[in-house]
Amino acid sequence: MGPQFSQGGDGLIYVSEKQLHQVEYLIGQSKMGHHPLFNVDTIRKIFRQGTRIQSYGDYCEKHAIDGVEGHIEKLIMQPTLTQKITYLERLDAATYEQVMRTYFNIVENNIMESEQTRH
Repeated sequence: MGPQFSQGGDGLIYVSEKQLHQVEYLIGQSKMGHHPLFNVDTIRKIFRQGTRIQSYGDYCEKHAIDGVEGHIEKLIMQPTLTQKITYLERLDAATYEQVMRTYFNIVENNIMESEQTRH
């Protein structure tokens, strides 16, 4: 078995060492506020919309996040940053939003895990 990348749900995505380094780089950049996968104006637009849902679990249920996990996996499997961005740009608007929100949830979970290990 190769390295694992937990996507914050019940499932795991298995990635190569190179892919793991890419994912760690992207999450590390996002933790510092730089989001190379997403256009800053799109991020603002989507998060300004907010969500009227009470919990992330409710959000997942409403938006069928299980299907988004496949897109996250396909995104990770793209070999270059340019190909990852191209993959995202080809998604329909609703799926793009779901993938982006899931990605930021992963980043948020990483930040929380980092904070817990410091204490």
